[in-house]
Amino acid sequence: MRFDLTVNEFTMELLINRTLMIYGEQFWRPYVHVNDIANAVKLVLGESLEKTSSRVFNVGDNNQNFRKGEIVDLVRNVIDIECEIEFVTKEEDPRDYRVSFDRISNELGFSIKKTVESGIIEIADVINKGVITDFTNKYYRN
Repeated sequence: MRFDLTVNEFTMELLINRTLMIYGEQFWRPYVHVNDIANAVKLVLGESLEKTSSRVFNVGDNNQNFRKGEIVDLVRNVIDIECEIEFVTKEEDPRDYRVSFDRISNELGFSIKKTVESGIIEIADVINKGVITDFTNKYYRN
């Protein structure tokens, strides 16, 4: 598990510190669960080369593109605790983007099994059970 990824970091910060500083809440990001990525790889490997060779497939779901501010709301709704959020204005971010996942869905029939909310529940469960205690360990960061 990594705690330098937006959903994971926001969940950890709000559960542990009860505070969070968000830079550029309006910026879009696509999100996908690692299990869904693994399932997509398995699906592509099982397809014919005629369907997949030299093709690019974005892995995810169109409904899992969120603004950073929306992710904060999702985390707060799932963990349901009092917390303090500070939004810091940021005008530019080169990572402000939404992604279409139509090709993998339409051409290969791929659909995700895990949503951002289900991922938040998993992360919160790991934290609440004390499975991970040293969130600053470089093992949990890129």
